[in-house]
Amino acid sequence: MRINYLTLFLFLFIVEKVFAVNTSFSAETRLKIKKFHNDSTSTSASASYLRSRLNINLALQNYKIYFQLQDTRLLGNQNNSPSITGGQNPSPSFHQVFGEFNGILGSKNKTRFGRFEMPLGNQRIFSNNNWNESGRSFEGITNIRKTKNGNILFFHLISAELFPMNDQFDYVVNGLYGTTKLNFFKSKKQIIDSDEAPTKNSPLNLDYYYYNEDIVITPNTNTKQRRTYGLRVFKKFRPIDFEAEFAFQNGEYYSNKINASLSSININAPINFTPLIESLSFSKEYISGDEFLLGGSDGELTGFAKPFGAAHKFHGYYDNPIHNKFLDNSHAGLNEWFIASNHKLFSSFNLSIKYHHFKDAIDFDVYGNELDFILSKKLPFGGKLIQGFSIYYPEYGERLESGYLMIEIKI
Repeated sequence: MRINYLTLFLFLFIVEKVFAVNTSFSAETRLKIKKFHNDSTSTSASASYLRSRLNINLALQNYKIYFQLQDTRLLGNQNNSPSITGGQNPSPSFHQVFGEFNGILGSKNKTRFGRFEMPLGNQRIFSNNNWNESGRSFEGITNIRKTKNGNILFFHLISAELFPMNDQFDYVVNGLYGTTKLNFFKSKKQIIDSDEAPTKNSPLNLDYYYYNEDIVITPNTNTKQRRTYGLRVFKKFRPIDFEAEFAFQNGEYYSNKINASLSSININAPINFTPLIESLSFSKEYISGDEFLLGGSDGELTGFAKPFGAAHKFHGYYDNPIHNKFLDNSHAGLNEWFIASNHKLFSSFNLSIKYHHFKDAIDFDVYGNELDFILSKKLPFGGKLIQGFSIYYPEYGERLESGYLMIEIKI
């Protein structure tokens, strides 16, 4: 559906003037130039991607309407009609458009409906997939309720509505995601005969979640029902930061049972004894795999599915498709560890170095190793300049290389 943008902006102008609505505008654009090289075939390829977003926010007391118009394109794509007079361009679309109101279900509630991003926690399970050219949006209804020590988000997401008058074909996701802070360790108080200053221990941050996916395969015959339960903890210990996440999946897929798991442990430590290194970190990621891939004779699917989670963030910047996405329960899984260091260069540049080791989660056969370099600099006009380079060393075959240059501008 093509959008009449003149009508839209005229409507926004009238609403702002007549109803005294607080209106704010912002915009962002991002150019990403990617390059790949394969040593075994001595081939190289490059591509340039442009993403532009216009954000419009209308607020009135307890109500809010938000629009995010997005245009994504591969520069030079013939669908863009580049260098052709009178050519047709693909129409931008709404990446986000939602309404939001406070207090309707009580003063501690905020309800949102429409199309929106929904990154949760560290984005292993639900992400906005910002690395991707188009990102990820969800459609549905959410309600977030404030509690004494945190928040609970309830969500109803509609991933597929093939026939509006027949719910048998729907793919819906219902669940909750809660956050809370627990103070197990009391602060150390200063006593009269001590010169030691009092200390305040940071709380334990606990996230908990549950969601159910109903996916119809054949109406009235087979449905895929997948349930996921998870916990994520984060705690600042001096001088390290500790984060861990554990999740379990069960359910049914045709005649097979689903029984899968995910675990992650991350330790980050600041470095003070040298100005060249700001921090070091170690991470262990495990995603269970299915030995028979399609169930086989055991009648069980043991690969953990995370169709909405981030991949690029955790599993290497080369984005090797062998161990990058886990969309269903039929895959070999991933047994990965990586170390990372962060460096401050010339007071304005940041350098991140990561080394990954990848294995499958069934026989622990080695996929390969990867070395990533990311150089970044914040720009004075609210943007960022990022240069990345990845070298992938597969267990078999010649090394693979990829790089990218990304420029972001936000106003």
